[in-house]
Parts: sequence; structure tokens; C-alpha cells
Amino acid sequence: MDLDKRLERIERVFTLAFKKVLNVSDVALLLGISESRVRHMTNDGLLPYYKPNGKLYFDKDEIERYLLSNRQSSNVEIDSIAATRIAVSRIK
Repeated sequence: MDLDKRLERIERVFTLAFKKVLNVSDVALLLGISESRVRHMTNDGLLPYYKPNGKLYFDKDEIERYLLSNRQSSNVEIDSIAATRIAVSRIK
């Protein structure tokens, strides 16, 4: 990737920090996927979106919630929960 393209990408990523409403290309950049994949994900009902005047728009907070969905607990968290349940069950 040449320097001009890299600078343009950096500028776009920087401006994303200040935007609340995103378009397809913004979401693609944020998720690191192609624009066509973003459209497929909306068609499949995976991404929440808005469509005034036939154009797709996304709420940045909703996209960030999507990114943080399906959290997997760490082994330390699982061990802690298990230990707490064992301790509680012994008390009863």
C-alpha cells in the first residue's frame, strides 16, 4: 500500500472516532471487512441498520455492541464462578 493510501486510511479511521452515524464504507473499515460483506450481513439480519431514502446507515454504538457480543469468559472467570457455586452449595 503506498503512502497516500495509508494516510487516507489513517484519516478515515481518525474521523470515525467523532462520527455517530456511519455509512457502509465506515462500517467496513471499522469491522475490517469488505463493503459487500457489510451489505450481506445486513441482509442476513446480523447488523442493525437504518435505511432512510434507500441508503444504509448504522448507529456507531450499535455496531460496537455487535462487536462485543458473544463474549467468552476466561478460564480464570469460569474457575471463580465454579468455586463460588461449590462454596454456596456446601453452605445449603
